[in-house]
Amino acid sequence: MMRGLKNARRVSQYGKSSGNKNGMTKVRSTHICVEKRPCLHISNGTPSPAAVTMIHETPVELRINGHRLIRTQCMAYEIEQMAVGFMVCEGILQRRSELQQVAADLAAGIVNVVADIPHERITTAGAHTRLASGGSKTGVIDLVQEKVAGGCSIASKKTIDAGHLISLGNEFNNFAGLYRDSRFVHSAALSDGSTILRHCEDVGRHNAVDKVLGYGFMEGLQFDKLVLLCSGRFSLEMVSKVACAGIPIYISPAAPSVEAVELAECIGMTLCGRVKKESANLYSSPWRVTGR
Repeated sequence: MMRGLKNARRVSQYGKSSGNKNGMTKVRSTHICVEKRPCLHISNGTPSPAAVTMIHETPVELRINGHRLIRTQCMAYEIEQMAVGFMVCEGILQRRSELQQVAADLAAGIVNVVADIPHERITTAGAHTRLASGGSKTGVIDLVQEKVAGGCSIASKKTIDAGHLISLGNEFNNFAGLYRDSRFVHSAALSDGSTILRHCEDVGRHNAVDKVLGYGFMEGLQFDKLVLLCSGRFSLEMVSKVACAGIPIYISPAAPSVEAVELAECIGMTLCGRVKKESANLYSSPWRVTGR
């Protein structure tokens, strides 16, 4: 049984049988990932018993049409969206119409995505898959480098007002999620530039990003008109993931690596880092930030 899950069951998350417009049965509860555990708290040299909020890391295997892609550690909620987001970033899913079903077998720790795609995409993704920075297993860096070599860039004309950028960054930074209680998780969010449309958390920032991207893909959102926010640093891998989705503006309270900035400059992505209180750093494509 998946670690951290009680009464695990198979849940179909995508298909024509459920009640909303996209056929998803949305499961947003994080209670299966959280547990109160005892610890010994020391304050001013005096120990005392305490209870703290801790997060379960659960191994989950992602499959496409029954073929195993990766196995990752994550928070076991919104894993259907995580699977779809991962496959979007890896170039496996390219159009919303290709997606047919997403099903999670919670007891076995497996998410299987069914899609009408050429088998070559699966074999190509398998050849690219490798261990990358940030603890994720992905071939997204190779994929983006191939696209850049072919002249790929972000063509979106999306802009954001500087004041809205700061306000949005602060709203994201102050989100009262599981990090406040556990000091363990990363966060990611999608925004239209003025309001946050979706917020997700996970033990890894790459998983959190996959979850919001999977949500956006399943909802049919236009990524070239959106802003992505993430709590973690801008690594080359993370910028590559966002680039594969075609999102033009990426915001974080953290800072980027040299390689991440160089990639963002090359493809035309706007990186806004160190966003906090009344300030931010623009590392690439600053023309998208207006009203400065």
